[in-house]
Amino acid sequence: MKALVKYGQEPGMVELRDVEKPSVRVGAVLLKVKAAGICGWDIEMWKHTMANPVTIPVTQGHEFSGEVMELGDGVTGWNIGDRVAAETSAHVCGKCYLCLSGDYQLCPERKGFGYGVDGAFAEYVVVRQEILHAIPRGISYEEAALTEPFCVTHHALTDQIEVRKDDTVLVIGPGPVGLITLQMAKVLGAKRTILAGTSSNSARMKIAAENGWADVTIDIGKEDPMQVVAEVTGGRGADVVADCAGGTSSLNMALECVRRKGSIVKIGWGPKPFNQSLDILLRKSAILAGTFGHNRKDWNAVIGMFADGRLHPKQLISSVLPLTDWHKAFEMIEAKQAIKIVLVP
Repeated sequence: MKALVKYGQEPGMVELRDVEKPSVRVGAVLLKVKAAGICGWDIEMWKHTMANPVTIPVTQGHEFSGEVMELGDGVTGWNIGDRVAAETSAHVCGKCYLCLSGDYQLCPERKGFGYGVDGAFAEYVVVRQEILHAIPRGISYEEAALTEPFCVTHHALTDQIEVRKDDTVLVIGPGPVGLITLQMAKVLGAKRTILAGTSSNSARMKIAAENGWADVTIDIGKEDPMQVVAEVTGGRGADVVADCAGGTSSLNMALECVRRKGSIVKIGWGPKPFNQSLDILLRKSAILAGTFGHNRKDWNAVIGMFADGRLHPKQLISSVLPLTDWHKAFEMIEAKQAIKIVLVP
């Protein structure tokens, strides 16, 4: 079968290869991949700028949906032909306190699709039954492939911190996760949402405003974010700040713009050192939380929001391309010519 494989630890060492079709195993199903979304992590693997090492060779892709083609021994509750999406925790130990408490995404032995084990930029992928989720009627495979990044934001805004009714939420970074975070904040009850980004992201900020995801947008090259947030909130500051950019400057902005006793959740990764005092966090008695991944609770919630129309993944899909056009798709995303691109094997 065809698969997009990262085969070396240098930039550009990604190529479409003919690989052996995987075999179904006990407690798992074989999926025919119907759609797979491209994540910023996939671009980082292509450019080899990842914060963490990956297994090689490995088939990329961790945002996906598909059709059940084969059932392994011991699989219950699923049938051949079922339409499903899958979580990213391909392997966990199932025994540690994190697995037993439901936070298996933090299991020390966790291996994720697309970098720890072979992922879904391929014709077929094997998935353990515990992380499968049925796709609601009326939701396409392409839309269902975007469930994963929506679950990332749901976990960040409900498990790590809490967005409350009538909150003002500032989102820093207009990438795909930032735009999804705006949608999620609105669904969770935020009264006002503010999106901050640079002029290079003006097209995405315009889309956020036109779709009603962002009530206010800030071009940080032309406006002072602190001043704008103060004006919008009557000098109080943002109740919640979601740092979806991940760098030092964005966390600085979050610290300056959050209100006293407010909350910051850091969703974006930034491997470089943060060279600033955190005393402002103490002075404001604010919360700074990290977040990673998602769990079954988040998936159940997000799929329900897809089904009842509260969330709109389709609006984020810029293009649907064949897997053979992966290089074109990667270049489009890197150049910010698309929000989300979905590949179809």
